[in-house]
Amino acid sequence: MKIIKTIQQKNIYFKEEIIKDGNASSGTEMSVVNVFDEFEYQSVLGFGGAFTESAAYNYSLLTDKQKKDFLEKYFSKEKGIGYNFGRTHINSCDFSLDIYTCVEDGDRELKTFNIERDKKYIIPFIKDALKYCDDELVLFASPWSPPAYMKDNENAVRGGSLKDEYKAVWALYYAKYIKAMAAEGITISAITVQNEPKAAQPWESCYYSADDEREFIENYLADTLDSEGLSDIKIIIWDHNKERVYDRAKKVFVSEKVKNRVWAVGHHWYSGDHFDGIRLVYERFGKVIVSTENCGLISEKPLSLAERYAKELCGDFGNGTGAYCDWNLLLSEQGGPFHNRSEKTVASAGLIFEDKSKGCHAPVLFDNEKKELVYTPIYYFIGHFSKFVERGAVRIATTKYTDNLQVCAFKNPDGKIVLVVYNTCDNLLPLIIRHNDVCTQLDIEPHSAITAIF
Repeated sequence: MKIIKTIQQKNIYFKEEIIKDGNASSGTEMSVVNVFDEFEYQSVLGFGGAFTESAAYNYSLLTDKQKKDFLEKYFSKEKGIGYNFGRTHINSCDFSLDIYTCVEDGDRELKTFNIERDKKYIIPFIKDALKYCDDELVLFASPWSPPAYMKDNENAVRGGSLKDEYKAVWALYYAKYIKAMAAEGITISAITVQNEPKAAQPWESCYYSADDEREFIENYLADTLDSEGLSDIKIIIWDHNKERVYDRAKKVFVSEKVKNRVWAVGHHWYSGDHFDGIRLVYERFGKVIVSTENCGLISEKPLSLAERYAKELCGDFGNGTGAYCDWNLLLSEQGGPFHNRSEKTVASAGLIFEDKSKGCHAPVLFDNEKKELVYTPIYYFIGHFSKFVERGAVRIATTKYTDNLQVCAFKNPDGKIVLVVYNTCDNLLPLIIRHNDVCTQLDIEPHSAITAIF
């Protein structure tokens, strides 16, 4: 059995060792984690993060040597953690340098549509990532807000809703964006209807009720994608917190047309665990479940935050999630840049905001003072999944003896079993991995992660 360890407190990262299978009695009852590969659940599409303008801006500040190191460590399976899934945004989001759209104000026919803004930072970033990704880099895109003139509050920020008269225009906007990115050599495979459709945020946001989302897909978005030759583009609904994920799916899927056209249901982590909610969606509707965004505050301790990620990863995949996308791939040591996250950071063209009280964490940070990349514990804890769980793997069943362990297991396409275990307590814990009555014993250090492959 191959064991890969990360022990942050000892500065040990992805250290490999071999342990002899069956080194414990088959009759062992204590300290057991069971693995049952006769139970197969959802398949895995991939793991990754978001190519926001903020992440891309930080990437542009790196030296060529740093860029190579960064890309290898994120996207290479051999030298890094093998990211193969990602997100970007249509128009600006709060982690852009300021508020922008792809059209001039008031353009009802989208004659001025262009993605010139994305060509400065985002597109070069994605293109560089494509060179290092061992698998196909599957990308989806999300809007945070339509242009202000299309909304009833006449503003890109603080919620508001899409005006009826612009629904057809806004549906075409998605198609134009997908085609413009394709012209740059970047394939957008899926779109979410709206990022966080329940929230009226101080940054770019737009409200959709369940009826709004269903009606927009049914009467505008699906038909527009089809008529524009984009029937292969997948649609993701909800893209918001898990506490209402089942309710949203249930209400949107009353339309058979929409139910048949929608590929996946997306979720975030900001309202608590609610892992049973995504399990209910998976069990009732059989849709792909995608974790579309997670992050913590830059003020949080990195190891504590990494352990929240461990719980989230195990809880998400243990309840039906098939793809995982973290938030920003790269932020500054202040957790930015960003805008409209406080009264002090209202968007202004050309002004880069840094405010640690409102910034967010990322698995990798760029320290602007030291000009160094910082690979945080979050990066390694996600990597214990993404580096070893292959696209096309299936999640399999486990049981565990204590809640101090976070556990999830998969069967890779080659038949190898991958078991990920995190110890989130202060004590060294015994661990006996039991599979087909073969028991293999090891210890797992406090606040550490292991991946076992057998």
